[in-house]
Amino acid sequence: MDQTVPDTPAPAVVVLGSVHMDLIATAARLPGRGESVAGGVFAMTPGGKGGNQACQFALAGARVHMLARLGDDVFGRQLLAGLQAKAVDTTYVAIDPDFSTGASTVLAAEGDYSSIIAPGAAARLSVDDVDRARPAIQRASALVVQLELPVAVTNYAAGVAAGMGKQVIFNASPAPEMWAAVPDSLWRATSVLIINSVEAGSLLGRSCPPAQAAVALAELAARFGIETIVITFGAAGSAAWRAGAVVQQAAFAAVVADTVGAGDAFLGVFSLALVEGLAVAAALRRAAAAGAMAVAQRGGYDALPLRKDIDAFLQHKDGAAQRTAL
Repeated sequence: MDQTVPDTPAPAVVVLGSVHMDLIATAARLPGRGESVAGGVFAMTPGGKGGNQACQFALAGARVHMLARLGDDVFGRQLLAGLQAKAVDTTYVAIDPDFSTGASTVLAAEGDYSSIIAPGAAARLSVDDVDRARPAIQRASALVVQLELPVAVTNYAAGVAAGMGKQVIFNASPAPEMWAAVPDSLWRATSVLIINSVEAGSLLGRSCPPAQAAVALAELAARFGIETIVITFGAAGSAAWRAGAVVQQAAFAAVVADTVGAGDAFLGVFSLALVEGLAVAAALRRAAAAGAMAVAQRGGYDALPLRKDIDAFLQHKDGAAQRTAL
């Protein structure tokens, strides 16, 4: 039976990250270099790793402050309303009158995707924005950061949170080419590192298949000195390192409609479960459920699962396992 989440007041989390509009074209296959593919379907949905993660934290039961910057335009207004509709506190979402809201052009096909991100106003987020959010960071249990914003600002925020004794959850994604710019101080401030297998392979300088998860996790832990590290492998599941112990979790079967945002769903649910005091194995299982539910839906923030639906999903899986064992 899955470990239950303790019945305590909802923890507070601050998410520092990008919030942008995803412009998604879906086709039977991704085009090659210099090629156009006809017959696609177009959709426009709210996105950005920070926005996705903030919404998932809120939907999973956390009190969430979003720290971001949007343009004073139609995309910005839509995204702000989208965050608020998911109960994300937008007190520290700044509106920039001089730059447009960020956008991502996504090409999706057969469970795979590629994207180009134009950060717009997000690239103007500054340490002053972080300083304004210090009261929220002080009240929070954790700060969540990624690599879609200026690294200097991300590093500053992580240092502020770590200095206050808060957990720093670092999603070192989505751009491996940025890792050379990541200062040692950001790695040192990190309490929890969450990456996918491609990102792990880039950090290690070699491929990172699921069979090598334990070795990869041990090497990353030794290099960076981070207590908790998670590597996700998509349909092959996930693996976590915590204080020398490795835990692996199989993925739940799902009919894939859209993989965009699934990693953010996983991160939000896993991280919140840890903050709430669950063991790593139970946190991974909840995160695997969230990932499976997210890939089965389209729609940006609307594809992210509610806490009660994750609970119901896992109860169904537990019931099915018990019936099979009889």
